[in-house]
Amino acid sequence: RSTPRGAASFDVHATPAVTVHVIHSPTTKPTVDSRWPLDPDIEVVVTIDVTSRTVDDNQVKISYYDHEGRELAVAWLYLTCVEVSLDVDWSRSGRVKSKGKDKAKWTWGPDGHGAVLLVNCDQDSPGAGGTDSGQADIRTPADLQDMSVMLLRTQGPSAIFAEYPVVLHVPESDADKVRVFHAVRGDAPPLYKPVLGPDKLSYVLEHAGRGDSTFYVEGLAFPDRGFSGLVSFSASLLELPHKDSPGTPIFTDTVVFRVAPWIMTPNTQQPLEVFVCRLGFARLAPFPAPPSPHPWCRFLSPSSTFLIFLLSFPQDELEFGYVEAPHKTFPVVFDSPRNRGLKDFAFKKILGPDFGYVTREPPGKSVSSLDSFGNLDVSPPVTVRGKEYPLGRILIGSPLPWAAGRRMCRAVRDFLFAQQVQAPLEVYSEWLSVGHVDEFLTFVPALDRK
Repeated sequence: RSTPRGAASFDVHATPAVTVHVIHSPTTKPTVDSRWPLDPDIEVVVTIDVTSRTVDDNQVKISYYDHEGRELAVAWLYLTCVEVSLDVDWSRSGRVKSKGKDKAKWTWGPDGHGAVLLVNCDQDSPGAGGTDSGQADIRTPADLQDMSVMLLRTQGPSAIFAEYPVVLHVPESDADKVRVFHAVRGDAPPLYKPVLGPDKLSYVLEHAGRGDSTFYVEGLAFPDRGFSGLVSFSASLLELPHKDSPGTPIFTDTVVFRVAPWIMTPNTQQPLEVFVCRLGFARLAPFPAPPSPHPWCRFLSPSSTFLIFLLSFPQDELEFGYVEAPHKTFPVVFDSPRNRGLKDFAFKKILGPDFGYVTREPPGKSVSSLDSFGNLDVSPPVTVRGKEYPLGRILIGSPLPWAAGRRMCRAVRDFLFAQQVQAPLEVYSEWLSVGHVDEFLTFVPALDRK
């Protein structure tokens, strides 16, 4: 629209921070004085890699010439360069890096990329009454270690951000899976303001243009049926046509997290603790106590009136695993929905600082023997037909696929399959009265073969 009548060529000059690219066909050439013909196949693209200090501190000058080479008119393009970048630990190094490639994509494996988020399912705050994810605030600095850092970088003249606000937002479908806290500067003690989560989809950044704003992202839900584990966040620069307008994004930067799966540990790993039950003799048929020096006796005092009966009682009630991100790892106990004598043990005695808790209850709480976690096992690392399972495979006892019978409840099976990394396998166990996979299968170390 700025081209004057009679113009046949043009040239472009810019201030030092601006790079000018002239895109043209191979047959189109500039003249000896670096002027370009006004052909429709020519496109001029300008880029800036240096953030502006003031508004309109970068200019592009376009001069138009007639067929005789006389200058007919000059057009000026005024540019202000701002930086808006949302950054996470996309390289999985344990540190947030700027200018990550494909931040909006997540891939598996040691050569993959994408940030990892932990479910904050431990209890760092004494007297919280539940897991930390159930609290809408941060009560102890230790809680921050279970979260992932996200930086929103904004630089440029403050006048621009006063007219074009920066908004951090989360899709409605992801909002109930995460909570985000903003580390507000200048407060003593530090203030961590909840800004995104189940009831908050967007947050307008105050004081944009002043550098980095630090956010802590908390996972609230494990992967499960209907939830792949992927959550995304975006930062958008908005244009406001008028004061009450919701705004139109003119630039958006997006990052993706994957919620770390619950990973079950095989019995071939070195034990750290052994859990046993003790039952009164009055409730049992006569059963002789093991003679000394049987290893069981190490758990008993000489005057003990209790008998260690079966290690499978705790095994039926709970299963141990862990969650892991580049910056933090902690164990998580999975509580069986088949609640018997140890119904509250995992929640009341194991849940604590850096020891998480998760459970799944079926609707109506109708459970069978196959819902006990004696019916849940995991192999050591294994390779099957050339496919590697570096974390092993989960084993679940079940009836034959075409037959009726007891099955582990869908809530637990859906949870296990949704974790993805241990590819659950169902094996036939209905031929047993109790029906648990641990009654006929286990793994022991062997140096000479699998």
